[in-house]
Amino acid sequence: MKFPFFSKKDEKKKEEVVFKNVESQQTFTLRQQERELTDFEDTDIADFLDDMLTGPDEFIVLTAPRAQEGVRYVQACANDGIIEVELGIETDGTRLYAKTCDEEECRRIFFDFYENRFHPDMSEYKPVEF
Repeated sequence: MKFPFFSKKDEKKKEEVVFKNVESQQTFTLRQQERELTDFEDTDIADFLDDMLTGPDEFIVLTAPRAQEGVRYVQACANDGIIEVELGIETDGTRLYAKTCDEEECRRIFFDFYENRFHPDMSEYKPVEF
C-alpha cells in the first residue's frame, strides 16, 4: 500500500482533494485491509499496528465517532521502512494531511487519538495532494 505521499511520479500539477465527511457513529472504528472492528481494545490497535508494519500492502485506519480537535480519523501505512501517518481533518469536507514518523510516534498518535488526548501540531503535517 502506498499513500499518495510516497508517489514520486511525474511532477504534474497536483491538487488537494476534499472528501465527504464521515457520518457520525456510536463508537470508534478500527479497520485494516482484512478486518473492521467496532468493538475492540487497546491490544487490537497494537495488533493492527504490528500488521501494518509487516508489508507495503498493509494499512490501519482509526475513525472516531465524531471529530476530535478537528481530526475525524488517523490512518497509516509503511513502505520501505518509512511510516506515513495521515489525518482526516474535518471542516467543510475532509482533507488529508500527512507526515512521516517512526514506529514509536505512530503508536503514540494512534493511542492518543483513541484516548482523546491527541492534539496535533499541524505545522508538522503537509496537505496530501493527488
